Amino acid sequence: MDLGALEIEIKKGLSTLENLENIVTIFGGARVGRDTKAYQSVRKLARRLGKEGYSVMTGGGPGIMEAANRGLVEYKNDLKNGKLDKKRCKIEFQRNEQSAKNASLQPAKDSIISIGLNIQLPHEQQMNPFVEVPLEFQNFFSRKLVFNYNSTAFVVAMGGFGTLDELSEVLVQIATGKHKRIPIILYGKDYWRGFVQWLRSTMLKESTISKDELELIQIANKPKEVLKILKENQK
Repeated sequence: MDLGALEIEIKKGLSTLENLENIVTIFGGARVGRDTKAYQSVRKLARRLGKEGYSVMTGGGPGIMEAANRGLVEYKNDLKNGKLDKKRCKIEFQRNEQSAKNASLQPAKDSIISIGLNIQLPHEQQMNPFVEVPLEFQNFFSRKLVFNYNSTAFVVAMGGFGTLDELSEVLVQIATGKHKRIPIILYGKDYWRGFVQWLRSTMLKESTISKDELELIQIANKPKEVLKILKENQK
């Protein structure tokens, strides 16, 4: 592992996003098709998040990630076309005063941005076309750190092992006090019901997790349920 490369990725990621205060990170699988209910539901959720003033951050790839980035961009396009209030529609960038090597573009404060943190892997995903602020990573460690450091909440939609890895990382960080407590929302009751039942009937029963740790997880099935959780967390 190249420690110098890690440092550069972390600094660039944190400095690029440091002005943004309300970022909802949406995790989910790359294999989820555009014509699926899960894709369309996340797309709708991202539109609602934009309307409420949240930026959306994903892994930048296809599937659920694309749905989230796409929904936010579509909301902003509605703003530009005059269908909704035009306030905060424009992205205004400021040049970061760093060395040329580490220079990045910072979204202005209060911007609503579609962000993608893409991981560079052989024969794997490319950045989807709905990402406005793309950040490329060669290392999972630095990518996860940027996700965790900058997020207001985590929404975990349909996905596979990568999505479970991201969920587990966040749960461990919060459960061990390494990250402040923020909402972790499993999105899609039908998809996650069996997983949550297993956590309760097996892990909690065997005392390998605590009741408090299990309660870190909330479940939502509709955008309005996610927004309710976010608003309750702001109190």
